[in-house]
Amino acid sequence: MGNTKQEDLALHAEVVDVVTRYASGIDRRDWTLFRSAFADDAKVDYGPFMGSWETGDDFTAFMRESHSPAGLSVHRMTNIVITGTDPLTARTYGDALLQHRDDPTTVDHSAGYYDDVFVRTEGGLKIASRTTVAVVHERLSNNMAAGNADLPA
Repeated sequence: MGNTKQEDLALHAEVVDVVTRYASGIDRRDWTLFRSAFADDAKVDYGPFMGSWETGDDFTAFMRESHSPAGLSVHRMTNIVITGTDPLTARTYGDALLQHRDDPTTVDHSAGYYDDVFVRTEGGLKIASRTTVAVVHERLSNNMAAGNADLPA
């Protein structure tokens, strides 16, 4: 990675920031924050289960629409490891819970990992390419936390 431990840590912190903007943007339904994680020409592939997109705007529009029927959600991003530096790449584990707005006792659970390629832009580090591998997607019922918090706007 970098020439010093401080440079390595700074680069890792930048990657964590981008990945966190993605997850927090979804959970807050802050689509400006979400969009800030992706380059304009980002190529995003979520596989045959969900599809692929050719721009950051198209992917953001899809995520906004697909999350509009959801209630509360929690996207956890972990095990963020830089896997290469030229180009900058990283793998992140993702684990998400999406409560159904019309039936908060039902929750969709998804987990897998993201392989990202990053690019440095005038707006900072962004995801230029993302390939997602889904490990599990399941529907859970009997959510005992239903109704404990206000729904996102």
